[in-house]
Amino acid sequence: MKNEKIIFLLVVCLTCAGCSTKSREKQLNNRIITDMAGRQVEIPAKITSAFIDRHSVQMVYAFDTMLAVNRVFNYTETEKKFLKKSFYENKPYAIESSAEEIVQLKPNIIFYSAFITPENTEKVNLLQKKTQIPVVVINSDIFEYKEALRFLGDILNKEEKAKELIGFIETYIDPALAKGKTISGKKKKKIYYAEGLQGLKTDPSGSVHSLLIDLVGGINVAEVDILPGKGMTNVSLEQIYVWNPDLILVWSGNFDEMDSYKYIKTDLSWKKLKAVRNNYVYQVPWRPFGWIDRPPGINRLIGIIWLSNLLYPDIYNYGNLIGITKEFFSKFHHYNMTDEETLEILNPQP
Repeated sequence: MKNEKIIFLLVVCLTCAGCSTKSREKQLNNRIITDMAGRQVEIPAKITSAFIDRHSVQMVYAFDTMLAVNRVFNYTETEKKFLKKSFYENKPYAIESSAEEIVQLKPNIIFYSAFITPENTEKVNLLQKKTQIPVVVINSDIFEYKEALRFLGDILNKEEKAKELIGFIETYIDPALAKGKTISGKKKKKIYYAEGLQGLKTDPSGSVHSLLIDLVGGINVAEVDILPGKGMTNVSLEQIYVWNPDLILVWSGNFDEMDSYKYIKTDLSWKKLKAVRNNYVYQVPWRPFGWIDRPPGINRLIGIIWLSNLLYPDIYNYGNLIGITKEFFSKFHHYNMTDEETLEILNPQP
């Protein structure tokens, strides 16, 4: 009986020792962070794979071109030119996937980029519960990009890269946003943001999809309701004539054919519009991601520079626009552009 008690105690001690070892290993391999929604999340100390959504794709890519287990866009060949193959090759197209699909991809973290609202926090908590994979919220507010980059740099153990990216914002974007607030009165140009195959969809002031027009000092002429989600409110050509914009920005999707731009430039029904008549119709750059929208992510940083220079070159006075664009692509897209490539991407319209 005495021997049996000794054996029992030995088993208990060994079991406790094993549990203690596993606990210590877990502590070494994981850490608890507070994400940008204020949620405490236990994540791997070293993140090696991640499921990403469309709003976080560009920011994650800036840090690590191989981290994503999924692809959130079908890239054209001209877009792929500016992206590392490791980012899109052999990656399944997966957006807003079911919990089961995400689990099958075996990421050790999920990045969810969104505005910080109770509804979005509830969605994230539910997704984490279903997948049993840590979900980390990144604030998608353009005014929080520096903090978002700092946050990602910390959890990805890439603090120096974060400082480099934040430095770009402090050097070029912060001064641009400050100048945008000084433009007033008659100096402001009236802009129509043309979306859809025939340019008869748009997003008004206050929409995340057309935000850059407001930020750089333009007047968004569209007087329509903001649609949630992907936006794009239907309008008539008669309305556009009443609004009488000085300049038209065109989003033709990520298609090299630029059908929407060509339609507006050549269709007779648009010909008498002042902006078309004066040749102030501009295709928004889209390689490798939309520059002012689609998705409304960190690629809008270079969009701020492009659009502000297009509208008010004398006010913003960037000097070396080619150099700034090349710097952005090098730091955020890991691509070193030639001057010829830069000019082509800055001026996509034929």
